[in-house]
Amino acid sequence: MLIKELRLQSTNILSLFSFYRDVLEMPAFRSGKGITITAGETKLFFEEATAGGNPFYHFAFNIPSNRFEEAYKWAKQKVDLLWLDDYDGDIADFVNWHAKSFYFKDPAGNILEMIARFDLNDTAEEDFSSMQIRNVSEIGIVFSVETFDNDVNGLMKEFSLNYFDKQPPLQHFRAIGNDEGLFIVVPENRLWFATKNQAKICHTEIAFINNNKLHKFILP
Repeated sequence: MLIKELRLQSTNILSLFSFYRDVLEMPAFRSGKGITITAGETKLFFEEATAGGNPFYHFAFNIPSNRFEEAYKWAKQKVDLLWLDDYDGDIADFVNWHAKSFYFKDPAGNILEMIARFDLNDTAEEDFSSMQIRNVSEIGIVFSVETFDNDVNGLMKEFSLNYFDKQPPLQHFRAIGNDEGLFIVVPENRLWFATKNQAKICHTEIAFINNNKLHKFILP
């Protein structure tokens, strides 16, 4: 599964523009009341929030597996990495997923992750830079607690999706897709990993390719 476009909302458009363009050095430009960021094969859009509150999201970028240590040092010079109590450090070693990652936040409070997935056999010749970001490989999807199981089943059925074969479904955590692209599905108010932030339902639009077909999912 490949996430081609991700359209999110924020009340901090100007700060986000400066962060992604100047700090992470990703291709970014203003477009009307929003911004467009190129993350490898994924176009990431932030638009002005239309509802109250301060929307925030969790998403991850795939990076080349042989450049993880470089990417870690590169990011550490630019952002404050989140401490992970489970690993007594700021690097997560997901043994079952055969992956390593680190986390940080952008100015809007979005939880970002850079992850190297070693089973993709994705390597790079050049030293690490933001141009080696391959794609947005994960996006958090939040459903209501009351309808969680039905919503998950409906999502999978509508788009012919399967659970990630490296992650058995848990009561409050479902990984759907594959190493290239994953929906991380949780119920509202569950704490996002690496933070004490409770997941909340925010407007999300995802264009993705699965089984050679382009699909679009909109929440809520």
